[in-house]
This record gives sequence, C-alpha cells and structure tokens, in this order.
Amino acid sequence: MLKNVAREIDGYLSRLEGFGFSGAMVVAKDGKVLLQKGYGLANRNPAAQFGTSTIVDVGSVTKQFTAAAILVLQSEGKLAVTDSITKFFANVPSDKAGITIHHLLTHTSGLAMGFGGDYDRVSRDELVRLALESKLTAGPGVRHAYSNAGYSLLAAIVEIASGQSYEAFTKSRMFGPAGMRSTGYSVPAEMRSRLAAGYERDTEWGIGAERAAATEGNYWNLIGNGGIHSTVEDLHRWMLALEQGRILSARDLDRLWKPKVLVRRNYANTGGALHYAYGWYVLERAGKTMIWHLGGNGVFNCAIRWQPENRTLVVYGSNVAEFHDPAYPVPAVERMLAGEAVPLPPKVIEADAPQTAARGGRYRAESGEELAIAASGRSLEVSGEGQAAFAFATSGLWSSNPVLDSLTARTRETVEHSRLSRYEAMVPFYGPEASGVSIGNLEREFWRKRYERHGEYVRTRVLGTAPAGARLFPATTYVTIDFTRGSTHREYIWQESRTIADLGPIRSAPSQRFFPIPDGCFAAFDPAEARATRICFSARADTLMVMDWQRHTATLEKVL
Repeated sequence: MLKNVAREIDGYLSRLEGFGFSGAMVVAKDGKVLLQKGYGLANRNPAAQFGTSTIVDVGSVTKQFTAAAILVLQSEGKLAVTDSITKFFANVPSDKAGITIHHLLTHTSGLAMGFGGDYDRVSRDELVRLALESKLTAGPGVRHAYSNAGYSLLAAIVEIASGQSYEAFTKSRMFGPAGMRSTGYSVPAEMRSRLAAGYERDTEWGIGAERAAATEGNYWNLIGNGGIHSTVEDLHRWMLALEQGRILSARDLDRLWKPKVLVRRNYANTGGALHYAYGWYVLERAGKTMIWHLGGNGVFNCAIRWQPENRTLVVYGSNVAEFHDPAYPVPAVERMLAGEAVPLPPKVIEADAPQTAARGGRYRAESGEELAIAASGRSLEVSGEGQAAFAFATSGLWSSNPVLDSLTARTRETVEHSRLSRYEAMVPFYGPEASGVSIGNLEREFWRKRYERHGEYVRTRVLGTAPAGARLFPATTYVTIDFTRGSTHREYIWQESRTIADLGPIRSAPSQRFFPIPDGCFAAFDPAEARATRICFSARADTLMVMDWQRHTATLEKVL
C-alpha cells in the first residue's frame, strides 16, 4: 500500500515539472522513507538537476532553529524564557522593558515585522538599536503579531548568552549532532555547486547566500528569523534528531511544540484552532495535530509538516516563486497519504511556437470581462480584467461575488478621487483614523512619481479583487493605471470593515501560466488543490472557450 502511495506522489510531482515545478521532497511515515527525490532544475544555466542534496534557502523555517537554540541555552542555565530583554541589552526603554524571551518566541512582543530588506547592510548592534527605538504595535503579551525582528533579537540573545556567533552555536550544538552537514548561513566553497538559483517565472532571481555574503555578515534583518540554507535531506535529519532526543530533552521538545498562543480559532475555515508554539505553528483539528512551519522569501519556498499521531512527515523545498504557499503541492501529497484519490496534473506537451504566439491578444466575453493573453516561451500568460475574468486568471474559477464586486467598485471610486486630488472624499475608504491631509501627502507623491516616469494619464483599469484564500478578508484589489509611456500596478488591501488596511505599488498584476496539453488546449494547474483549468481556441484563434475547475464554461471573442 505504501509503495503505491509513493508511486502516486512521484507521478504527481513528475507531472508538475511540465508546469514549471522544480524542487525536492522527503515523505516519511512511521519512520520509513517513502519518497526522497528531486524534480526539475536547480539551476537552468548551466542546467543542473534538482536533487535531495540541493541546497535551498529555507526562509522562516529558520525560526525553529532559533527557538531550539534558546531552549538549549536554558537547559544549560544561561538564560530562562521568562527573562526580560533588559538582561541582555542596555538602555531598554520602559515600554519594552516588559518584553521577555517568551514574548519574542511567540510573536507577542509587540515589535514590528521588521526594519528593512533582508540583505540591507545592518549590524547586530544596529538591529538591536532599531528594535529598541521602534514604536510597539501593542504592549508585550497583548496579542500575537508575527515579527521577524523579534527572532533577530533572539539570535542576538543566543550570541550574548553563549559567547559564540549564532552560526557557530547552531552548527556546533545542533546541526553537527543532527548530522546536518549542508546547513547554515555560510556555504563552504566545496558545496557551492549544490546551491539552487531562484526563479520568478523565467527570470533568474539568484542565490541568497551570495547576497548575504556581499554584506560581509551584516544582514541582521534576516539572521535568526530566515535565510538559513539547507537541504531536504538535512531537514529530515533534523526532525529525526528532535524525535530521538539528540538536540533537546523530551521535556524541552514538549516546550518547543506545546501550543502557547492562539493565532486563529477557525484556521482557513477548517474548524481547527491554530496556535503558535516556539518557532512552530500547531494546528489542532478533529483530535489530530499538525506541527508545521513554512518558509520563503517570495522565490524560495520550504515547509516541514509533522503529524505526530500517525508519524507522517513531509519536507519540501523549491526554487520557483510560483510554487509557494498556498500554491504548493504539499496539501495534495498529504491527501494521498490519507488515502484520498488525487487527480494527476494534465500531461504537458511541446507546442508549435508560431501557433502559440498567434493565440495572443485580448478576448472579451458578452458580459464585458476580458482575458489578456500573451505568449511566453512555450506557455501562455493569462490575466483578467473584470471580476469573473480576474477570478479565472488567478484562482481558476470563472465567477463573481457580491462582496468582491463591491470592493472592486469602491477601489474604482477611491482611485478616481485620488487622481483628481479629492482627498477628503477618500477618508471613508480608509476609516476614522485617516485624514485628508495624511492621505493627500501619500497620494500626491504617488502621482508625481508616476507622471515623471510614465507621462500623461490615460486610464485606470480595476482588474478585480482576490479573497484571502478560504476567507474573504483581507481581500486585495488589483489596479493597473496606464500612462502615455507605460503603466503602473497597485494593490489595495481591504479589511472586513470595508476600509483599506494597506496599499502600495506592485511590480505586476496577477496572472496565470497555461501550458499546451494533448487535446490542443492549454491548461493551468493548482498543485495544492489538484485542480486543472483550460483554455481552448477555435481554429483561427478568433474565439476562446474557458473551462474552470468546476467545469463551467464561457466563450470570449477576440478583440481586434
């Protein structure tokens, strides 16, 4: 039975390669490895196959290493999780004197998310200064609010309490005993050929270890909270070492994984309660527990998911931006492990490049929604304008929703108010804490920069609104504003009160890649939900039929 499941998982991930997937996975059950394999390319130029020994950026999976380091130091009597940060840092302001190590570990310190980019040059002392001088988002212990900066402070505490660098301590006290020879921030010269390069669509992002090296060790916006490099083999070794008591005692492992603070009472509408422990999330649902953490920087993606009741482990790493949470294959793999039948991705074939290029253009439905299609190598890049078309291009479902429609309409109003400098009229869209003056200061600068860069205004296209996964909020509306010399893209993030919580420019509007399949159509595939959507062209490519994952269809005509 387990061999059959392994074959199913391998077949699923192999088919995903046709949709641009590259990465590696280890799947184990009851201590037995069912699958340990890489897929696609770790580097495209020169071509290098992705394997289980390929080294990737594990992102926020780093946090569990920091949490474990704190518990190791506590077991040696060098600190206690109840200690105030005043024990380690001088001149702590009164509003932060109540922050304890426990608050940092559970994201309840009140510190902001962070203080700059991952690879900005920031020393340890400067990071500490920025944190101590910052304004708290809430008092210590008041609420859970994810903070990368808090885990960087924990890394500083590890150094102060141990008398070693964070890297030296984790390698000597944790990675070494676990047999993890390919894990750390620095990558030895002899291992660099195993580093994966990251990719966003067809653009190479590069290698995080090289960006870190360029700062000469001064990247403390990242240290302790993300950016460690490892392999799926090493992460599997880490989980074995934890379970076997080679890093922490049974009592300390319980402290690491025991739920501490409630994050969400009904996580993703599953009925399960999501808690944060020390560097791990814990989801409890229907009498079962999932201990997990994800990591990613928008390009590299990593996950460890452990189910202690049935001793099932999935370790995942990828170097492709498209296969991130929630669009990654781990949930589908877990469904296979649970005995569910999961559809395979369609088989992707080679396509005739001129014929693929001829299918580009704009296609309009009778209701006015449009799909914009552009040839991109062997695939078609599809984006939507109008709520149903936008939903199809982003989630694979040709549908509208009254709430999302209303947010799209409100966004159109606020953009027009902004363009015409009607800032007081924008206040209701932002809530009672906003003012026409503060909004005006932000919006005037936005338009000034766009006029300088792109020329005169032409039109605003409100593309549509995307819900937050299984929940509607926070929902995000995407806008493209066209000028005579180019376009700019912007997102508006709406909270449940129908007011704007955040906004800002983005590099591009959301889109989906469709690949050629044997029946002459093109397909996109959601690797997490195992759902395929299709677009099929008439012989002259003047008509397009879409089929969403619920098998609803719509016909669009090419706009000449």
